[in-house]
Amino acid sequence: MKWKLLGLNDEPQNSGAVVAVHWGDYRRQEIWVASGANIGAWYCLGGEFGRPKVWVDPRSELEKLDAFWQRDVPEPGPGEVPLHPDWHFVVSRGPVVLLSPGDRGAYEAGWRNGRQHLAGQVEDLAYDDPEGGPGGDGDEQEGEQG
Repeated sequence: MKWKLLGLNDEPQNSGAVVAVHWGDYRRQEIWVASGANIGAWYCLGGEFGRPKVWVDPRSELEKLDAFWQRDVPEPGPGEVPLHPDWHFVVSRGPVVLLSPGDRGAYEAGWRNGRQHLAGQVEDLAYDDPEGGPGGDGDEQEGEQG
């Protein structure tokens, strides 16, 4: 399977797009989704160890406006994400891959194969123990008690 890593200029434009950071590395992998209501914002659905802690800028709104012209803006700490992270922040967390759904045929084939496998397992269990379980079919136990 090959995938294309996304960069700063490759932001998916549709709301609900899903990307993975550190795809394939289950210890660091994070799943992010593009917001539909807050255009341009991305939110982390979680990773191996849950969702990252949300970082809220401690400055007042006036200080934030004044800092627009300055470059000394505080950054989130390790394990923290801004309240409304943007695409630049998502890409800065590591290599990003766009996740896309498979075609309907793949889902249907997987569903059919899974059901057939489950049915086969049930039949194997029935043939392995035709009496119905560890205590037999249950009729013998009732007869002994009565």
